Amino acid sequence: MKKIIFTGLLSIVLIFTSCENLLDINDNPNYPKEADAEALIPSAEVQITGVIGGDLQLIGSIWSQFYAQHTGSNQYTNIDSYNLPTSNTYNSRTWNLLYSGALPDLDNAIKDAESNKKWSYWFMAKTLKAFTFHVLNSYYGDIPFSQATQGITVNPKYDPEKEVYLGTIKILDEALAKAGDAKTANETLTENQLKNDLLLDGKITSWIKFAKTLKLKLLLRDYNTNKAAITALLNENDLLTMDVAFKKFEDKENLSNPLFESDRRKLNTPNNLRASSTMMNYLLAKKDPRDSIFYEGNAATGAYVGLPQGGYTLGSSWTPKTSRAKLAAIDYTYLMSEAECYFIQAECYARANNAPKAKEYYDKAVLNAFKKWKSNDLPLDGSSFIAAGGVYEFDATSEQKMLESIWRQKWIASVRAQGWDAFLEINRTGFPEYGTVATNAAGYVVGNLAPSINSVLPAGEFPRRLVYPKSSTDFNPNASAVVPLQTKMWWHKQ
Repeated sequence: MKKIIFTGLLSIVLIFTSCENLLDINDNPNYPKEADAEALIPSAEVQITGVIGGDLQLIGSIWSQFYAQHTGSNQYTNIDSYNLPTSNTYNSRTWNLLYSGALPDLDNAIKDAESNKKWSYWFMAKTLKAFTFHVLNSYYGDIPFSQATQGITVNPKYDPEKEVYLGTIKILDEALAKAGDAKTANETLTENQLKNDLLLDGKITSWIKFAKTLKLKLLLRDYNTNKAAITALLNENDLLTMDVAFKKFEDKENLSNPLFESDRRKLNTPNNLRASSTMMNYLLAKKDPRDSIFYEGNAATGAYVGLPQGGYTLGSSWTPKTSRAKLAAIDYTYLMSEAECYFIQAECYARANNAPKAKEYYDKAVLNAFKKWKSNDLPLDGSSFIAAGGVYEFDATSEQKMLESIWRQKWIASVRAQGWDAFLEINRTGFPEYGTVATNAAGYVVGNLAPSINSVLPAGEFPRRLVYPKSSTDFNPNASAVVPLQTKMWWHKQ
């Protein structure tokens, strides 16, 4: 199934890049003999998009409790019950597409761009390489890093997770050190060459902002250590004010959003993904109009009703009651969203006890998270929600309350957009908090995450990572030992 999606995404690249160059890539997708950075970068962008917009968006959205597996089907019961052993393909597809596809393409792009002094392409490839390692490191922990792209005959060592984190920041610093050269080189590119970049249309100033904002995001994982560097980036005031996203999907087979393609177009039923009552109950309690953006009315009455997490065994009486998740063929796949960039800055200011600036960026983030969606062809307006007395008014009474305001809205803003990242943020921040009972049980606190009714993990545990794929650990003597799904990483609070 995922090969079909990947082929479809590659066909999008064919539309926007040279067919001759891309066919050279397809002859040997792991280590192309004759390909330049101009063709390799869009190939890598497509592979990254396929991963974070497909499997990781699905897993992250279920584990962030945006979606739950339907009672009338069973495609995702393993994800909803946290039952993903090393042999499961959800572990291996992410690993294989990024290690065998995106990273070699980016490494070759960097080499070609460096040898030919194509510094704008070099900057793009370095930034994407850092982003790819960020995703792998965030989901798996210890990973091949220093020896990751030395060739298929090498059994790479697994570098410790914090070393990979620090190494990823170093990659961004290396890129930013050549920002001036990248800007100069960018001025010589033709309009067609700029269009080969499928994320930011070749605008190197936007790529520089992307690298800086990604660095700021990573630095927040260790705020106390990185205070000076965080302050410097904020003072520089050169961060993203736009999305970094793949927006070129079409409502055609193999050309649509990866999750839509796999869940709605390719499966034998389009009814697997239902609204999780964790998110649905919170939206209903706040009278948030995004309930109708994220979910459909149910088949029975048109009402918005969620399913308890892991509640796929609750029985047929639930089948007509629950709301299906809304997905669209042309939904964007976000590496970073504009709202996220404002939330990141809001958090930095909150941690620095600068409540006015924290509120400023919080308000910008929430308003942006609303207006990205339309109702009756008009952007949603969140002004009344963040106004004085509004249900999402910024709470500046303490640092913790400021942070909880920011994290709560970031969680909501990730539905149908950045489920892959919301899961990581929940573990980083410890918010929303893990509850102890299902949403349909006495004592449940609206807004807390609920344990999956069918969880295979020990009581009180939730997923915090993907486990290493069997294909890697069985054949690489240098692989780290498999770490259980519920094991925390060094930057996890919850």
